[in-house]
Amino acid sequence: MVTIGRQFMASDRDIEDVVHDTLVLAWHNVWRFDASQTTPGHWLMSVFGSRLGSQLRAPHIEPGALPPSGRLLDVDHVNLPPPQLPLEPLSGERLWDMARQLPGAEIDDELKSRLYCAFELLSATAAMPLTPDGEHADPSLFDPILAPRMQLSRFAFRAKEAFNRHLGMRLETAALALWRHQAPGSRRIEATGLPRRAIENRYADALDVNVDPRALLRQVNYPRSFPDRRLRHRIGGRLLWHGNWDLPLTHALASRRMHFIADIWEHRRDPAHSASFHQLAERLARGKPVASHSEGMLLDRPERILAYLKRYLLYMESMACFGFDEGLGKDRLGAAVDRHGGLIKINKGLHRMAMAQVLGVPSVRVRVRGIHRQWWLQTADGTQGEQALERVLTALPSCRPSPPPA
Repeated sequence: MVTIGRQFMASDRDIEDVVHDTLVLAWHNVWRFDASQTTPGHWLMSVFGSRLGSQLRAPHIEPGALPPSGRLLDVDHVNLPPPQLPLEPLSGERLWDMARQLPGAEIDDELKSRLYCAFELLSATAAMPLTPDGEHADPSLFDPILAPRMQLSRFAFRAKEAFNRHLGMRLETAALALWRHQAPGSRRIEATGLPRRAIENRYADALDVNVDPRALLRQVNYPRSFPDRRLRHRIGGRLLWHGNWDLPLTHALASRRMHFIADIWEHRRDPAHSASFHQLAERLARGKPVASHSEGMLLDRPERILAYLKRYLLYMESMACFGFDEGLGKDRLGAAVDRHGGLIKINKGLHRMAMAQVLGVPSVRVRVRGIHRQWWLQTADGTQGEQALERVLTALPSCRPSPPPA
């Protein structure tokens, strides 16, 4: 890989970055390898080719081009780059043939040291404490000071999950059964919004819709759509959403997460030159480093800030190489249906959606977690109970993203 890299790049740092990331990506995704489809060498070289192509397409940006304040982009909307398409000349087969023809190369001590450190961190992951949702904390970001609060959060999370599983879900399932058969009390159940989790548990994939992520540009503004915090907290458990929540929307390309993802991707050659790095470093300099016990993360030194940014970049490199994997992440990508039957992005999977939009992933699958009551009534067309639900589920695949706000 070092020898091949020298055929395309003059910078030793670029070559080291590509080789390092290729091996880490291969380690994390080795479960994808299928011996019936390809050989180990071709598979590894396909990962290398994707990462190499990303490096070759990355813009060269001088540090002086950053805003003096280090703030994120001073524009309303992000200008999305062209889709991250694979380069045919960098196919795994071609790179494997090239590797067999070129002479070997010496591996310098700096790259060896980086690789040793990378695999030591990977090995150390299994010994890390668990985050509330059961994932091991990242050893490059974890600080022991976070452990007590992580344990407390994990206990609270597991207690809530146990309650929902053993009692909450049973009650919601019973309520759904009453409503489906239009038993006494069904009107009240529908008036409260219908139990979303029970419907999702029963009908699962029927709530999924395939969309072009770059077309899904309208996003719910929760504080403006649901000013009442109590309603904002409860709305996630309901499928039917009442009122004018679908009117005060925002443009997805103006979101903080989109600016963050677009910024570090544009500066992926050296994320230390990104506005995001400078913003996090400014917080550190003020004595207020970013900390999250739910993720087991404390950005109390520049090296951890870089590790944090590079973790997101590796997610994006993995997505560029292997495609969008809906099995990764805490939650499925979520969407809601507005009063006109248009899809709107909600606060589920926002970082991964921003990554898919920046990379130009052609299609992702979103799960509908909210439906405007007006569209529901129009689609149900006077039917009630299970018949109404079947009509709505049949109509969901035809829903398309709503036009972006002006």
